[in-house]
This record gives sequence, structure tokens and C-alpha cells, in this order.
Amino acid sequence: MERRTEAVRRSKATSNRVLRGIGASPGICVGTIHRMDSGAIRVPHQRLEASQVGPEIAQFRRAVAASIEQIQALQRKLRHRRGHEARAILEAHLTMLRDEALLKGTERIILRQRIGAEWALQKNLEQIRTAFDRLTDPYIRERWSDIEFVSQRILRNLSGQRELVDAPWKPHPVVVAHRISPADAVNLGRLGVEGLVSEAGGKECHTAIVARALEIPAVVGVRGLLDEVVSEQVVIVDGTRGEVILDPTSDRIEEAVSRSQGQRRRLDELAAEPARPARTKDGRRLRLYANLEMIEEARAALRYGAEGVGLFRTEFLAMRRRVLSEEAQYRWYRRLLRSMAGRPVTVRTWDLGGEKRVPGLGMEPEPEDNPALGLRSIRLSLTRLRPLFLAQLRAILRASVEGRVRILFPMIGCVEELQDVLETVAEAKAQLRRRGQAYDPRVALGIMIEVPAAALLAEVLARHVDFFSVGTNDLIQFTLATDRHNEQVAYLYDPLQPAVLRLLDHAVRAAHRARIPIGLCGEMAGEAVHLPVLMGMGFDEISANPQALPLLRHLVRHTSFAETRALARRVLAMEDVRAIRSLVRDWMLERFPDTFEF
Repeated sequence: MERRTEAVRRSKATSNRVLRGIGASPGICVGTIHRMDSGAIRVPHQRLEASQVGPEIAQFRRAVAASIEQIQALQRKLRHRRGHEARAILEAHLTMLRDEALLKGTERIILRQRIGAEWALQKNLEQIRTAFDRLTDPYIRERWSDIEFVSQRILRNLSGQRELVDAPWKPHPVVVAHRISPADAVNLGRLGVEGLVSEAGGKECHTAIVARALEIPAVVGVRGLLDEVVSEQVVIVDGTRGEVILDPTSDRIEEAVSRSQGQRRRLDELAAEPARPARTKDGRRLRLYANLEMIEEARAALRYGAEGVGLFRTEFLAMRRRVLSEEAQYRWYRRLLRSMAGRPVTVRTWDLGGEKRVPGLGMEPEPEDNPALGLRSIRLSLTRLRPLFLAQLRAILRASVEGRVRILFPMIGCVEELQDVLETVAEAKAQLRRRGQAYDPRVALGIMIEVPAAALLAEVLARHVDFFSVGTNDLIQFTLATDRHNEQVAYLYDPLQPAVLRLLDHAVRAAHRARIPIGLCGEMAGEAVHLPVLMGMGFDEISANPQALPLLRHLVRHTSFAETRALARRVLAMEDVRAIRSLVRDWMLERFPDTFEF
């Protein structure tokens, strides 16, 4: 109550108050705040008699079954809407609701400790959370929130608490909460909510993916949000800039409405452009691929004109399958290749952290002082996960007869590591030949350039592979010694830092001297403002989220390679990131004044 009273006092005192967070889903809306308080579920610490254990486990199973039915009902409601990504995420939640680590682990605690289902689930979650807290990979770390959302749903069904989204709505509702689950986001979109704002969350979270899929403007990671807002307060949500404006003046509202209409008009124009291959005005070809996290996103990739898949992350398959059999993986890869209808598909092998327990293998994590630089990614695949790595390679190779597949190996740092990888691939092929199982012997093999050592050694590494793909997220962090998720140093994380740009240019030159293609697939690729510099350096491929592709294609078609080449040369000669960003901004505004906002 004190938080709300203080928020009311502030709202009366100040107009146009700006709260900043992370732009999770682009777009602008003006609406009225609806606070969706989490209503923390009370977990009773109940001890059981021996005779109560069986009925308690049965009650837990009924709550899980009810949770499954609720998610399936949401999927049915989405059937006739554009929201393939949202449906895929709900499917992932269904998989988690059937996961033995969550279910059997909870039932085991009920049985052994003779405690109530709510308490047992809470204890099980604490054990799972301990493992997730040690993760370094932001994508996998964000999957903890999905487990938490699924568990909260089970708890609500155990306690009889109603859905959080069951509430009366004011016109143009904007939901504000500490955290919004993907399932809640689906429900809210169905109910006509026009914007989402949360204290928690990041760009990689599934709620952000759902918001983008349903085209709902969203800002996440707004610290102290609930201390600042009250229900029925007028708000502007700017998911493009990552801003939330409280109590806007009429002038500010008019400006927001105008920008929103302009953005919608530009998106409609881009969507209407034919999805032909991207070629500059002077004939330079740039292949535009999609990054996929789930196979179900393939339809969205095709709808936005993707020429193929530049990065398919396989970690999600590790999270959703307890037993990672070769046969199960083969079916997934085959399905993906068929979904992309003959277009090239780049499958990245496991990029798991050494501190992460891998389902089905009984491999427990080993504590490390610095897991980000420890036994992770390809290092883990070549050592403790080698049987799994071989099975994955065999599955991908078998699927290669169904379409054009490329295999991408993450976090290669030296020639010796790459040689170990190539020997393992040769072993997987030999195993398939002995079995009499077919594969395409021409499958292209490539490496991620995401360790500075690999960028500097690119000329040597290029002699041994068929293509490069630059992973800018880790490359920037390692080069600048900056954790982009650490708010105290995040200001140093900038893709246009001279050191980063020179490493990129060095890698491109090395690839072209070796006559192999080089692409880029990090977040930098999806931010169109960076594209002219990347084009000018000579990148052959860009892989981004499917929704980013129409704008990237538009930019390529309305500029020339000669212009971007001149821009890249100027940028590479500069030494101040602020001057570089200013130059790029002016270059873009001069050529695309109605397309970009800065």
C-alpha cells in the first residue's frame, strides 16, 4: 500500500516522467495502466502422515493435468492467429509440464520427506534454480523463467487461485507487472491488451518473443517499475526505444500517436515489398537468413522472406528432451530441413555451459571459478559430452539427405581444437558408413568466430573449413571484457567500438582470401543501423530474427555497395566510438530519413 501511495503522489507531481528499460518488442502505444500484481502464492509447509502421501501425489498430478489443459486451451485459441512463435513457446511449456526432473523430482520429495505438494514443488525448484544460477549462457539462463512460470501455474491449480489475467479492463489497457509469463502474454493479447511492461525479463526471454510474435509493444527490465505506477494511470509504451512515459502531456501523446502511425505505415510498406533476394543498387548480393530457436519458427521465417536458416540453436532440444537419442534428434533436424523447403539450414552444435546438468546423461555440474571461460561449448562437447556430440553429428549428417544442411561449431579458439572437431566428424561419418546409413558427403562445415583468438587466427582457420559465422554477442563481450548483462559496465558494450570493428574486418578479409563465405548472426545483425557498415566490410550473409528481415532487405535494395564500402573505410579509420556512431547515424538519416529513429 505504501508503494502505491508514493506512486500516486509522484504521478500528481510530474508529467512526462520517463522510465527506461529494454525494448523487447517494437512499436508504440498510448494506454491506461492495469497493474497485474503477482499475488504471491502462499506455500503451506504441511507435514503428511504416511497414509496421506498417495493422495497428495494424486493431487499434484491433477494440478499438473489441469495446467496442461490450460496451456492446450491457449494453443487452440491461437490456432487462427498469426503467432507461430507463441504457439511454439506454449508447446515448450507443455514439454516442461511433462519433464521428469520437475514432476518425478517433486513426487520423490513428497514421498521421501512426507510433505505437501506445494512445499515439495518449492524445494525442487530451489534445487533446479541453484543449477541455473551458475549458467553463463544468457539464452539458457533465460529458460529458468519458463520453468518458474510453469511451476507457478501448477501452484495456482494446487491452491485454487484464479488466473492473473482474469480482471476488468479499462479502454486501451497496458499491463504492468513484475514479471509476465509467455502464457499470460498470449492471454493478454487475446483480450486486447495494447502494451506490456515488466520489471523483470530480457531480450532473450520467451515473453519478449511472444510479444514480438503478437506485435504487442513491450518494454522489460524496468527497475523499480511497480514503485512508480498506479492502475488507471496514462502511459506511453515505446518498445522501439525501450521507454515508458508516465502521465504524458497532450503534446507528448500526439507525438506518440503520430510516430505509431508512421511506424505502422512503414511496416505495411515493407511487408508489401516482394521477398526477392536482397541485392544492392549496384548489384552486390547479400544473403539474408533467419536465426531460429525452435523448429516451429520456420513458417515465420519463410513468411518474412528468409533465404535460409543462418543459425539454428540446438540447446533448446537439450532442454526439452530428457533422453537425447540420436533418432529423436534426427527426426527434429529432418523436420526442420523439410520445413525450409530446400533452403540452406545451418545447425549449430551444442553450446552448453559446463555448469549445466544435461538431462538423460546423469552428468553433474562441476563448480568453476570462471565458467564463462571454462569447460563450455565445443570444449565440453569434445570432452565430457563426446558421446552426445557424436550422436548429434550422426543425426545431423543423416538428416542431410533431406536438404541443404551446414554444421556450425561454436567457440573454436585454436587450430588444435578445430582439428579435434574435424576428426570427430570423420569418426561420425565412419560410424554411419559401417551402419550403412546414408548422408551427404558434401555437408559444409563451419566455425563461429566469437573468441578474439579465432578472429586474429582467421586466416589459418579458414584453410580448414567451408564457411565462417561471426557470433558478435560473445565476441564483443570477450574483446571489451564487458558483461552486457551487468548494468554497471553495460555502457561499454558497443558493437561499433573500434576494436570490435577491426576484428570483424580482419575476419572478413581472411575469409575472402581463402575464398569462403562469411556471415554474421549476433544481435548486431538484427539492428539495421549497423547493416551498412557490415555490408561495406564485405559480409556475404546476415542472419537475424525473422521479423527483422523485411527492413534489412529494404535497406540493401535502396543503397549501393560502393556507398557502404566508403562508409566502412571511414569508420575503420576512426578511433572514437562516439564519433563512429554519430557518423553512422548521419549517414542513415541522410538516406533513410523516414525509416530510422535515433
